[in-house]
Amino acid sequence: MITDKSTPRYRGIIFDLDGTLMNTEEGVLSSVRYTAKQMGYPPLTDDVMRTFIGPPVKHSLIRCYGLNEEEATAATEVFRDHYKEHDLLKAVPYDGILALLEKLKREGYLVGVATLKRTDYALTLLEHYGIAGYCDSICGSDPANKLKKCDVLRLCLEALGLSSEEGVLIGDTSLDGDGAAQAGTAFIGVTYGFGPSTAGEWEEFHPVFVAETPQAIGAYLDVLRRPAL
Repeated sequence: MITDKSTPRYRGIIFDLDGTLMNTEEGVLSSVRYTAKQMGYPPLTDDVMRTFIGPPVKHSLIRCYGLNEEEATAATEVFRDHYKEHDLLKAVPYDGILALLEKLKREGYLVGVATLKRTDYALTLLEHYGIAGYCDSICGSDPANKLKKCDVLRLCLEALGLSSEEGVLIGDTSLDGDGAAQAGTAFIGVTYGFGPSTAGEWEEFHPVFVAETPQAIGAYLDVLRRPAL
């Protein structure tokens, strides 16, 4: 579904990671369950645990369990230790992502990743699954989770040498839509991740395009490359 046919061609294509490039549900949910058990917290439903995918885990722990700062920090360390050692690589690229990245590089786009996942975790994942080699910049969150999505996006744009108008962010949650708006960058929403599952649910974020598949992203960018008649 193309929602804005006047969008100019972009020089840089910037992806969110969880829910956009890769399905990381299995690993994240496994570590949330482990953390709750270790800390003596009541278990959460799978639907609630899926809301941990994307945002900083500390923020999600505070939101779901009403923890104070000290409690949340302790629980976050339990999650991080277990996730890094046991669950980080329980992930898989979405069908069509590698082909899309190959296409983008072949056509001369700069490719970036802007994620609220810690940078070291993001690099490990992307290198393991052969995605890092397609990327010109990979920007993640800081260990203290002080960076917002717009901050990480701006860092990625800067690393790519792009203005906010020269790039487009592709993401699956409201954090991505809000981050793009705050950074002054165009936004493509996807419906195959962990956020809105229909084009209508994305309307409030004013995406230039809503994609049901990675292949649809490539097709949309092809339309932008065609000269006007």
